[in-house]
Amino acid sequence: MILLIAYSLFLLLATVLWLSTRVPGGEPSGERVSAIVVVRNEEENITQLLESFRLQTYQNLEVILVDDQSTDKTIAYAESLALPDLRILRLEEAERATAPKKAGIGKAIKEATGSLIFTTDGDCTLPPDLVACYAGFFSDPTVQMISGPVTFTRGKTLWNQLQTVEFSSLVGSAAVAIFLNQPIMASAANLAYRKSAFLEVDGYNDNAGTASGDDEFLMNKIHKRYRNGILFARNKKCIVETRATANLGEFYNQRKRWAGKWSIGQNPVSQLTAILIFLVNALTLWFLATGRWEVVLFRFFSEVLFLSAILIFLKRGKTIFYIPMTQLIYPFYAVFFGLISVVPTSYTWKGRRLK
Repeated sequence: MILLIAYSLFLLLATVLWLSTRVPGGEPSGERVSAIVVVRNEEENITQLLESFRLQTYQNLEVILVDDQSTDKTIAYAESLALPDLRILRLEEAERATAPKKAGIGKAIKEATGSLIFTTDGDCTLPPDLVACYAGFFSDPTVQMISGPVTFTRGKTLWNQLQTVEFSSLVGSAAVAIFLNQPIMASAANLAYRKSAFLEVDGYNDNAGTASGDDEFLMNKIHKRYRNGILFARNKKCIVETRATANLGEFYNQRKRWAGKWSIGQNPVSQLTAILIFLVNALTLWFLATGRWEVVLFRFFSEVLFLSAILIFLKRGKTIFYIPMTQLIYPFYAVFFGLISVVPTSYTWKGRRLK
C-alpha cells in the first residue's frame, strides 16, 4: 500500500513539475543540421515525412536517408520528390548485422556534414519550426542532447485513442525524469544531439549487438559524460507525430522490443524504475482483486491529472475521455510485458526476426 500511495503522490508532484517547467530557447546559431532517417519499406509514409522536411523553416539542413534494404517503392518515391540536400545511402547486408537501425545511423553520421544530428523515423511527420527550435536550444553550449515529444497521428478508432493515452504517459515520464536530471527514456522518433557528443561516447559500439536502444542507450552514455547536458523540448513547435500500430500483433512486437531495453539497459535508474512500475501495477491488480478500491482510486485520480496535462500539451485533449478505459487495461498490460521482458526472445519487426 505504501508503494502505491508513494507512486500516486509522485505523480501529483510530476504534474506540478510538468506544468511549471519552462524550457528556454535561443536564437539559432546557424550550425548545419544533418537529419538522419533509417527506413525499411515505408512507401506509405516516406512522401509525407520528406515533405515535412521540405517545409522546415531552418535552411541549413541536410537529410540523409539510409535504406535498410527496402523491398517496396520507398526509395523510388523519395527520389521522385527531388528534395534539396537529400542524400540516400544503402545499408548493405554485411553492414546491418543484428542492429540495422544503429548501423544505419552510424553509417550516416560518418557521412554527415552537420555538427548537429537529428533523428526521426520513416512514419513520422515534423512541424515546420522543429529544426529551427532545436538549433536555438543548441545555442546553449551545455546542451548536448535534446529529447522531443512524440504523439500519434489523430485517428477515430478506439484502438488509436487508447494508444495515444498510453503513449502520453511515456512522453510525460521521459520529460519529468529529464527535468529531475535523471533521464530514463527517449524516442528516436524525435531526438537530436551534437555529433561531437556521439563520437566522444563512442556511439553504439558497446551495444551494437542489441537491435533496440538506439535512443536510450545513447542518452545514458551522453548523460554519464555530460551530467547536465540533456534537455526535454517542452515546446508545442517540437511535437512529432507518428503512426500508431495498426493491430494487436504489431503492438505486441513493438512493446516487446521496447520492454527488452529495460532488462539489458545500462542505467540502474532506468532498471529500478521499470521494477517499481511493475510492482505498482502488480499491487494494483492485487488491490482490485481484494476489494481495496480506495488506494486504487487515489492512483487513478493522480494519473488522470498527470495524463490530462500531457495530452493537452500534445494537442490531444479529446482523448482525455479515454483515460479511465486505458487505466483499467494498463495494469494487466504492464505486468504482462514486465514478465516477458526478462526472457530474451526474438520479435518480428519490419519483416525480420530481431532480438
